Amino acid sequence: MTKTTPMAVVVSTLTLALAGNLQAAPAIDAPMPDFTLFASMGVLDVEDRDFDPEAFELEFGVNGLIKADSFKMRYQFVAEVADAVNSRDTGGTEGEDDIHVKEAKLIFPTAYGAFVLGPRSSSGVYGDMYKNIDLFEYNETHNGKVAVSGSPLFGQAAEGQDVLAYKTPTWNNLYAVVSTLSLSESNDEDLDVKTARLIYDDKTFRFGISRVLVEQKVANKEEDYVRTALTAGYNAGALHLGATYEINEDTFNGNDFDSYGVAARYAFGKGLSTSIAYFDKDADIDTADDSGVVFQIKKQVHPNVALWAETGQFDTQADNIALGVNLKF
Repeated sequence: MTKTTPMAVVVSTLTLALAGNLQAAPAIDAPMPDFTLFASMGVLDVEDRDFDPEAFELEFGVNGLIKADSFKMRYQFVAEVADAVNSRDTGGTEGEDDIHVKEAKLIFPTAYGAFVLGPRSSSGVYGDMYKNIDLFEYNETHNGKVAVSGSPLFGQAAEGQDVLAYKTPTWNNLYAVVSTLSLSESNDEDLDVKTARLIYDDKTFRFGISRVLVEQKVANKEEDYVRTALTAGYNAGALHLGATYEINEDTFNGNDFDSYGVAARYAFGKGLSTSIAYFDKDADIDTADDSGVVFQIKKQVHPNVALWAETGQFDTQADNIALGVNLKF
């Protein structure tokens, strides 16, 4: 009997779902794509480092939708080049090797949910579970391993690679997402990371629970690394309140930890807003503990331009002050 692998099941499911949408001689609708730009640049002062002009984010993208009768396909490609801009400051070369592909994915919406094929993709877990507290430009609430910004207080990454995902249709403001990631092609494990999350979002209240499992073969360990997150948020006009709690068990470095963040933002009107958050990390090894407060003032001076000032003051990691300008098209 032929053995059916988990990857074969995933690929077969995706193929059947897409084939069910195809009809003979479809009428193709493929409008010109949208071209996007997001730039966040400013000056950064980090404790024990020189004051420095910095490109926090610099992204160029293209996205669009192709329709052929009942078949639909969205595409999104984004290149992040902030490291290429900054590399000369940190001992690098001209920086061409630092161009980073952030998004390279196709999304297939159907009546039965949406299927995602993403050789490179921003993390859906991060987007869904941390947006309630991710209110900042430099002190973002991901682990900081890829982006210029980020924080070691949290374990969740901002991006994933070789992603296959499925999102259910939304029912009474509730939807679920499952996904897999492949991190290595030579560890005898097709699906290195498996994720599942359940989200409720009625635009005023937002709640969610997620679970991320990293197979032990990824790091040749005896136990799978499991990350569980809970989130809640409330939006009432000018006021936003949010909280996220993250539990990291059987981490591959042997230092399990819990982290949480509580955040608030208030919009005063005329484009002016302020945000504040408290973050805390409690690790098994006490030297890895940390906590801090982040504060930001932001002014939207134009639909495409925002000015901001932000500071993060921490117990262990370096304090920072950043002033920046965002440009978005």
